[in-house]
Amino acid sequence: MRPPDGLRLADALRLAPGRVAAFVGAGGKSAAIARIVRELQPEFPVLVTTSTKLGHDQVSLAAAHRIISCTEDLQGLGELLLSRRSVVLTGPHSPAEPKWLGLQAEALDLACQVASAVGGCALVEADGARGASLKAPADHEPVIPDGADLAIPVAGLDVLGTTLAAPTVHRPELVAGLAGKAVGERVESADLVRVLTDRRGGLKGIPPAAEVRVLLNKVDALAGRGDGDEIAARLLATGAIRAVVLAQATSEAPTCEVLGRVAGVVLAAGGSRRLGQAKQLLNWRGRPLVWHAVQAARQGGLAPVIVVAGAQAQAVRAALQDEPVLVVDNPSWEQGQSTSVRRGLEAAAAGAEAVVFLLCDTPFVDAALVRELRRTHSRSLAPIVAPQVLGRWANPVLFDRVTFPALRQVTGDRGGRAVFDRFGVTGVPWDPRILIDVDTPEDLERLQGNA
Repeated sequence: MRPPDGLRLADALRLAPGRVAAFVGAGGKSAAIARIVRELQPEFPVLVTTSTKLGHDQVSLAAAHRIISCTEDLQGLGELLLSRRSVVLTGPHSPAEPKWLGLQAEALDLACQVASAVGGCALVEADGARGASLKAPADHEPVIPDGADLAIPVAGLDVLGTTLAAPTVHRPELVAGLAGKAVGERVESADLVRVLTDRRGGLKGIPPAAEVRVLLNKVDALAGRGDGDEIAARLLATGAIRAVVLAQATSEAPTCEVLGRVAGVVLAAGGSRRLGQAKQLLNWRGRPLVWHAVQAARQGGLAPVIVVAGAQAQAVRAALQDEPVLVVDNPSWEQGQSTSVRRGLEAAAAGAEAVVFLLCDTPFVDAALVRELRRTHSRSLAPIVAPQVLGRWANPVLFDRVTFPALRQVTGDRGGRAVFDRFGVTGVPWDPRILIDVDTPEDLERLQGNA
């Protein structure tokens, strides 16, 4: 189900066939799971289950409900998933409260394997929160399957400005301990960050290899988006979190923005044969052209910034010696631009949601354009985002992580445009001056005339 406007929550969380996602925390786990089931079940089967407990009414999260007391009860699960498209698995009734018990570890792991085998994904509610918007886990939770490759800590932004107490905060004494505050004090954004990034809090029990995507739900509770963006930036700065999703799970357009690290790669390895001199080192407005490209990347919010050098590697390093960038050599630069794309991607891609490739000879590309590429991507997760000028595509170009395998396969004197037709491109209208580059002496004269 595609929302009328905006990005699907399932896509923002990078859910796909074969993934096992564990939801922990508070602030709308069940609402998020319900939204994801509606979005995905027309495309592939979705298994919903729990390692702790589910309320009686939560069996409505999926089209079918099956009670699992032992692994033998899982027989026929694959066929049921294929026919009903979504299935909730629980243990028997709890004798102590109106809830369904969770699955035992062996049954839970096997159920997730069955979901993957039939081309589906598994959504596991791994702890409880009693309807609160923020929580800290008790000693016995969360219970995250070993096979989970995606962990989703959840918090409700409506907790900001409330007091550190029930019912808004579950286990307030534990949350207070993590936040360094007393029960009853006001909940601030810094408290949310501390709880979500603590290995005794939001990151507790997450398998080392699992990707972590934090879901900040209930963004409609914010007077402005600044708080959400600030919290996301502080969460990402820890390095333990791959992305932060700002959302309102109950809305028809549930995802507001996906914030993650976007790296920059400046391609500066060429030999400038047509120009007759090293274009990356040409002086423009008192600085080498490669320096201007680096400033656009850095001030545009890209991190890290990688500069791929080749023909003039030593001189490029010298020109950027005071800049916080990583210069990597491409010894195969003469074999074409694809070698620099692959070299830059190798250095920048780990943990990145996207990479922006910049050329070293387009001086009118500035930070504002880079920020707009990032903003467009964060609100759409479009595979490719590029400036559009006078009916043509221009540089720089942002490539989402889904394109990385294809980019690694490009060969010869081709760059990222070789994969445009495969993924499609989202355009950002921009000033025609960004088309000015320096390939020939005539181009250099034109540039100097615009100095």
